[in-house]
Formats: sequence, C-alpha cells, structure tokens
Amino acid sequence: MPFSSSLISSTPLGITGRRILWIVSLYRCGYTVAILFPAAKLSGVAYPAIFMLAAAAYFVVALGLVLVAQMEREIVPLPWLLLFSIATDTFFITVMIAAGGTSLLPLTIFIFPQIAALSWMMDRRMALFHAALPTIFFLGIHSFLYLNQRIEQGQLIGATLVSAGYFAIAFAAATVGRYTQVSERLVQQRNIDIANLEQINRVVIRDMKDGVMVLDLKGIVRGYNMQALLMLNIADYAAAGQRLAQWSGALHNAWARWRDDPETPQAPFTVESTASTLLPRFVRIGTGISGGTLVYLEDLGRARSEAQNLKLAALGRLTASIAHEVRNPLSAIQQAAQLLEEDEMVPPEGVRLLNMIRNNGKRIDRIVTEVLQLNRRDRCTSETIHLHSALQHLIDEISAGERMPNNTIVLDFAAPDDLTIEFDRGHLDQILWNLLRNAWHFCQKQPGSIQVSVALEPLQDRLRLDIVDDGPGIMPRYREHTFEPFYTTRTSGTGLGLYIARELATANQAALELLPYVEEHGAHFRLRLQRSLQTPS
Repeated sequence: MPFSSSLISSTPLGITGRRILWIVSLYRCGYTVAILFPAAKLSGVAYPAIFMLAAAAYFVVALGLVLVAQMEREIVPLPWLLLFSIATDTFFITVMIAAGGTSLLPLTIFIFPQIAALSWMMDRRMALFHAALPTIFFLGIHSFLYLNQRIEQGQLIGATLVSAGYFAIAFAAATVGRYTQVSERLVQQRNIDIANLEQINRVVIRDMKDGVMVLDLKGIVRGYNMQALLMLNIADYAAAGQRLAQWSGALHNAWARWRDDPETPQAPFTVESTASTLLPRFVRIGTGISGGTLVYLEDLGRARSEAQNLKLAALGRLTASIAHEVRNPLSAIQQAAQLLEEDEMVPPEGVRLLNMIRNNGKRIDRIVTEVLQLNRRDRCTSETIHLHSALQHLIDEISAGERMPNNTIVLDFAAPDDLTIEFDRGHLDQILWNLLRNAWHFCQKQPGSIQVSVALEPLQDRLRLDIVDDGPGIMPRYREHTFEPFYTTRTSGTGLGLYIARELATANQAALELLPYVEEHGAHFRLRLQRSLQTPS
C-alpha cells in the first residue's frame, strides 16, 4: 500500500493517538517540574530570572497541552497541534539553555521522546520536518558557543550526533506509526466486517425454515434458533444450557449414534407431541476441547407439504375452469328433478328415484364447493371474535344442521369469558364444522360423546381449543395421511375437509394438529390460537 504524502492524522484522533498525546504531555510536565523546582539546578545559571520565567511558562504551556489531549473534541487541527508542541519544546529549551549557559546543554536530550511519539502520528516527510526544527536551533546554539570558545569540539560533535538522532528516531517512528495505523484501520474494518457477518448469520439462521442447534462435546445445547424450538415443541425459551436429552430423547440417540460412527446414515424420527417427522443432520465444528456439533433439523412434512401445494396450485387452476362447466348442467338436473317432483303424475316409485337424483346432485355440488375452497387460504379477513359466544352459537348451529341431540357436544370453557381472538369468522366456522362433523360420524353418538374444551397455554398469549370424541380414534397407520388432500377412509368423503381446515388455520396464524393416538380413546384434534387483546366492536 503506497504511503500518502499528507499527514496520516488528517482524520480525527483515534484512541491510540489521544493516549500518546496525553502521555507525551504528562512527560513534558514532569521534566519541566524537575527543571523548575530543585534549587540545585539554578547554580551557575547566568540569567536566573529569565531561566525561571521560561521554565514556569514552559510548565504552564505543558499543562495546557495535557488538558487539550484529554478533550473529546479537537479544538485545534492535529497538524497544527503537533507543530505547536515541537515548536514549544524547541523554543523554551533554547531559551533556558541561552539563560543557563553550557551547564544546561544536556536539556536537548529531553526532546527525544516528543519527537518519537509525535512522529508516530505523521508521515515520514512531515516527521523529518519536525525533527529539523529543533536541530536548527540546537546546532545553532552549540555552534555559537563553539565559535566563542565556550564549549569544546567534542561537545559540538556530540550535539551533531544528537541532531542526527532526531532525524533517525523521527524516520523510524513515522515508518512504524504508518504501518501501525494501517494495521489498526485494517483491524477495525475486520471487526466491523465480522460484526456485520455475525448479524447476517443471526438473521439468516433465525429466518431459516430448518432448525439449527449447536452442541458442545458433552451434548449440552449452547445455541439454537426459534425454528428448532417450534419443531421440537419446546416452550422453554431459556433452554440453552440443558442437555440434548432434555430436548428430545430420539434426537439425542441419533446424535450419540452419529458420534460413534459419523458414516451411519441418519433416519427420521417423530416428535410425539406434534406428530411431525424430522430428519437430523450433524456437522462437526471446531477441534479439541473447543469442538462441538452443528445440528440441522429438516421437517419432512414441510417438504411434502410444499410439493403438495405445487400440485394443488395446478389442480386449483384446473378445477376453477371445470367447476363452471359442472355446475351449469348440475343446476339444470336439480331443477328438472324438482319440477318432476311437483308433477302429480309421477308414480310413487318415481319419487324415490327423484330423491336419489336430488341427493346425489347435492353431493356433487358439495364436492365441487370443497375443491374450489382449495384456494380460499389466501382470502383471509380477520376480525375480533368473542370466542365463548361464537363457540356456543356454532355448536347449536352444527347440532341442528347435523341433527345431533343437544347434549352430544359438551363445551368446557376453562378460560376468561371475555377472551377474544383475531380470526376470519367464516374460516373459523368451516374449521370447527369439519372437525365436529368428523367427530359426529365416528363417535358413539351418546350424550357427551364430543368434548370441546378451551384453555390458556402457559405463555398466556396463546390458547388451545381441543376437540375429542369417544370413537375408535385414528389408527397409527393412517395418522400420517390425516391432513393429506384427497385421502379418505370413507366412501362418501372427498378427503379435503381436514386438509382445508388445516390450511385455513395456517392462513389465520393458527395451527391445527392431531395429538398422539391413545388406545381406547377417540381422535384428539387441537387448534392453537393467538389471543387478542382487543374487544369485539
């Protein structure tokens, strides 16, 4: 990197430069005090009054430079401050030597530290210029004394060597200072780059769809992103410092197997509380006692869901165009069946056939409606809903619509009665209607066969809505297909009800999940909702 011909310190003083000025100023005050106060120093002085006045003035100026060096704001441009400092040293030492005589010639040695320290903040050309200033004055005094035969030739040669030392130390200090300041700036820039990179890493890791965890050699969790908490269903946000086994026994076992044999292929494992399937991947980081493991968690269900969304997007465009062509002739068929039913000439066996036409027409219309709702996820209009009254009204409506006895569905609202949520009302109705209709189909159809319960979660800003029936439940071999579109075990179903319910829940920042299978218990669905602090209008 080429050297600049201007002062390096044309920019504001850094911490190191300010510290150097402060130390030099204290040093200057120290030796002026050493010159000024001891009475022994005044023996043999030709002009004591001038000497004392010069030494006192030198001390005052040195003290002022100490104060200037401590100021945060630069009241004098740095080049002028450095020039003033070296000129002050040269002037006052020259006056004191002139007033004190040959006994004070060694004072020229005191200026070496100033030249070295101040040259550190200059480029080489300016440092040599500052070294030339005291050289001219001090060699002039020595030459004058030598010509007047007041000093010997050896003293003049010594002064010449001291002056040469001024230039040597100025050149060396400027060169070292240049490289030092360039290194400092590189270090500062690297620190900025590292800080920026660290912040970028935090943002990227935080927004990753995969879970990320950092383990030490003992399997203690040292870091993680929020996605890892959600995937493993960990509610403790201060979980760092815990052992991996406390997070997930299955993940800990997978890590232990990998640690014993890194070449072993990793198998997916299931998180029981969420029924999600995760695939772990381990990467060794660091070496020795500072080493550890970087853990990536991939949600296989999310990957499958993304693939399904691509297929459903294409299907949605196809069904939207077909629906119009299906509903027009379907409306004509239903209207014709109604007209024939109103005709008194139709025999009784014909009425039975007309009922079959009308019922199957309704079924086709419902199938078309459900297929069209595949794209309703993006059309969400949230409002503040009073949950208790909304649930009670919806249960009454569903009971009447599905012809359930009034005591079939039991509501257990273990939460404040004034609790509200932000949700699309039509979406909420459709989600609960699908869940309760499925529960009614599989339950024992006895009083209390369907339990609907609402409770706040420990964090208090979220709540859970559970729907449990007393039917046979969903067998383990069917559970992974529960929310898969077009998959159904019923001959009259489309396999879209639960899929649409989960999609609508996601569109409203909620989550619909199927809880683990428990023998001799029915299906257990849980809808996690965000609590609202607003009141319904």
